[in-house]
Amino acid sequence: MKKIAFIVQRYGLDVNGGAEYHCRILAEKLSSIYEVEILTSCAKDYFTWANEYPEGITTINGIKVRRFNTPQQRNKRKVHRLVRRLQSRSLSQKLLRLFGLPDRTDFEQISYEWSKQQGPFTPGLISYLETNQHQYDALIFFTYLYFPTLYGLKSVADRSILIPTAHDEESIYLPAYTSFFKLPKAILYNSLSEKKLVNRLFNNQEIYSDIVGVGIENIIHERKFDSAELLKSDLPYLIYIGRIDPDKGGEILFQHFLKYKEVTHSPVKLVLVGTPFMDIPAHQDIISMGFVDDDVKQALLEGAKALIMPSFYESLSLVTLEGMLAGVNVIANRDCEVLKDHIENSHGGFTFNDFKSFKFAVDKVLSNDADLHILQQNARKYVNDNYSWATVIRKMTSAIDFVSA
Repeated sequence: MKKIAFIVQRYGLDVNGGAEYHCRILAEKLSSIYEVEILTSCAKDYFTWANEYPEGITTINGIKVRRFNTPQQRNKRKVHRLVRRLQSRSLSQKLLRLFGLPDRTDFEQISYEWSKQQGPFTPGLISYLETNQHQYDALIFFTYLYFPTLYGLKSVADRSILIPTAHDEESIYLPAYTSFFKLPKAILYNSLSEKKLVNRLFNNQEIYSDIVGVGIENIIHERKFDSAELLKSDLPYLIYIGRIDPDKGGEILFQHFLKYKEVTHSPVKLVLVGTPFMDIPAHQDIISMGFVDDDVKQALLEGAKALIMPSFYESLSLVTLEGMLAGVNVIANRDCEVLKDHIENSHGGFTFNDFKSFKFAVDKVLSNDADLHILQQNARKYVNDNYSWATVIRKMTSAIDFVSA
């Protein structure tokens, strides 16, 4: 049996993050085929990277998890300051080249300091990889953005698979990534739009690649909870599931919802499921449930009139696919290429990019229009056709065979 390792910034049953959840369910699915191990930090909170889990080896759902200490916490102010320095030096380098002058700009040290602050800074994990890489047939790195991937992959590039979960965001344009995306032995993208973005920015089409994403379970869940009992209300509601964060569109979600309430006087509520990383407006119709178990999350999702996805940056959006498969109408941010593709390719939902289009979509899902049933059928078919576990596992094993060969 081949041995593989997943390297990811955080890992745990109570870790609230799309890429981390993607990593966990993929590792658990592959554990029947491979000997699987997780290499990760002791952190639970990506804002601070504080050591909340004990260092060392533990087991989660039958998977060995090897945790490494983070000797420094994240300083967001330093992260932004170092980004500015890297950007200004990048401009200076371009000007030197333009005038044919020697390039003396050294990015490496600043890039390393930026990545340390971006975190989680896990020097022990990097040392472990350098010493023990030959134990593994393939090393699978999740999320391009963080220190364990950026510096871990560099030391084991010849047996690496990168799952970048890349977005068109500020960080991907930093000099630290200029050559990084040409290092992996294989790259597995979550969507065609992600692949096009990375190929356009880094001209790395020659690297073995595939569009894999993740499988979505097409099963009928036993209803252990009733959403009306959980919320102590039988009024209609919209739901948001994920990190409650400005980077995930939290501000526009609250702005549009509160304006909708003001304009329409509708009794509709907004239910939030996930850990808050921003202030939530104090309003009687905004209900924050915090981090909940999967059974509670599923009951709340299935009882909603619509799932709102306001994020500007997604590489796949598991919760969108789960909502589509559950027959819940999805209202997604049109300015996010991945979410727009899901809605347009499935003909199974709504998009918005301003209050007018947001109001149109919410009015529609609250109307109980017969057309909604057709959209729900289209959405289910799209997920079943494109995100089955059989397809995902076949593509993963092909990539692992390629790398280990």
